[in-house]
Amino acid sequence: MNFDMPATGTDPSPAFANAIACQDWLVTVPLANAVQAQSMFLRQLNLLHRFTLQPAERFAVLETLRGPISDVQSDAVKKFAGKPLPFAPHEQAALDSTLNVWHILAQGYLRCFEALCSGDGGGFSPSALLAKRTMVAGNQELAARAAVLAQRTLSVFADWQVDLCRGEQLPDATYWKKLHQIFSAAEILGIAARAVNDPVRHGNAPTSALAAYGECNLLSTANPYELPARHLDWVARWAKRWGAKLTLLKLPPEDIRNRAVPLWVDLESDRPAGYSPQASSGGRWLETTELRKSLVARITLLEKGRAPAELQLGDDVTQPAAGQLLQRILQRWCKGGVPRRHERHATSGTCNFIAGLDAVHFNLSGRQTFHAPSRDDTTLRREREKFETFGERDHQAASTSGEAHSHLENWEIMDDWRLLDESATGLRISRPLKEGVRIGAGMVIAVKTKDSSHFTLGNVRWALREGLDSLAAGIQLFPGEPRPAAVRTVDPEARGAWRQGFLLPEIAALKEPASVVLPVGTFRLERSVEVMIDEKLQIVKLARVLDRGFEFERCSFHG
Repeated sequence: MNFDMPATGTDPSPAFANAIACQDWLVTVPLANAVQAQSMFLRQLNLLHRFTLQPAERFAVLETLRGPISDVQSDAVKKFAGKPLPFAPHEQAALDSTLNVWHILAQGYLRCFEALCSGDGGGFSPSALLAKRTMVAGNQELAARAAVLAQRTLSVFADWQVDLCRGEQLPDATYWKKLHQIFSAAEILGIAARAVNDPVRHGNAPTSALAAYGECNLLSTANPYELPARHLDWVARWAKRWGAKLTLLKLPPEDIRNRAVPLWVDLESDRPAGYSPQASSGGRWLETTELRKSLVARITLLEKGRAPAELQLGDDVTQPAAGQLLQRILQRWCKGGVPRRHERHATSGTCNFIAGLDAVHFNLSGRQTFHAPSRDDTTLRREREKFETFGERDHQAASTSGEAHSHLENWEIMDDWRLLDESATGLRISRPLKEGVRIGAGMVIAVKTKDSSHFTLGNVRWALREGLDSLAAGIQLFPGEPRPAAVRTVDPEARGAWRQGFLLPEIAALKEPASVVLPVGTFRLERSVEVMIDEKLQIVKLARVLDRGFEFERCSFHG
């Protein structure tokens, strides 16, 4: 990520040098074809960035391009958002193009803002900013222009950050250092909180440079890499909407009894906002009390049965996921974060790793191909009645039928990963990016360390690309030795198909109830599920969801 501004000249020139010519050129762009459109945008933005142009004219051209670019970018993210790592070549190409477009668009706005701040190409130097502050204070037109430029620059950074997270990456130190520098310049100029219009991102609602800066920090503190793609979209939308509810303080709030816990950020650092203030002249507090009121009110109304769309959460937002996600971000945005349930400590060595529900079931079953139990419904009904009457039962040996998945026998699904740290219920591991199976958040996994006698079941909480060639993952472990099972739902009107699942024992020391791991979409309160292990049938009724991923649900139950 490089923000050094190249020198400008007049050759080669872009296809347009003013807003009217830009509008004519846009007619030639195939906006429905994201790949081709991004390529055309990148070429012209790079040429424009190196072309000598008055800041006002450059800004007008960027404003003309920004709406169509945003539409194309929204289409492009579908190719990589929510995909497991490492990306396939076409997915990686889509991510690279998307990030490159945001990068060069941000540089265009940044060039305009730097020109206004310094007037002589000197960048954000303190002397230039202090001299410009006096001019801005006495000139409303100049103040309005500075506020818009700061907001536009920071808002492109926000869009860039969202797509970076969709690509399972996090902003690096250079990103945060430049973001703080831009916002600090806006603060010195006295225009950080000045209201501006941004129809592309906010419609008719007013926004500001502070709102865009707050959006970036809200997104970061929400730990977006732990969220499935759909929930990341929701949180990104809410951070964009509610960044305007933040206020900036140079000193901590005096009366904290009725206030939310503020976020603390160091404008002189290269890190995002956190919760622990440190000695720094660049320290600022992002006050979140108004945001807390909005979150609590929505959570309360959702509990009373109001629809998420009625509360301006989005037409695609559903319950109960909306309430759970709002509770999550309330803790991270307004209550000082989430303490670890179990302390982690550094470790080393390697672990064996199996990814995917089908692959885990195959290996933990002794590399036996899964076959659906073949008892007829009359026999199973008789066995269920006997089980419900006597509480225990014997089984006759059963034959197996159904479609065999013989291809599983040849799967190469065992990876070696390097251990980084661990706790009673989790691991952080890493490996070279392209040496192993693809993994993504919400995937069922099984791991075995050198100290373990058996594989432990779990799921991928997050997976991130680190640097150019490293993949890191956070693993949540489900305590207890998993028992592979065949599971199927039993409803009054029909029975489901037999599927792979697992039974996990109660672990009283960790306050973990006995649970069953089922294919995603199975849970319904008090739903009956047949669980068959070693030809023995158990019938359970589902109580609540303990964990959920894109391919599984882990549920507590009662007999």
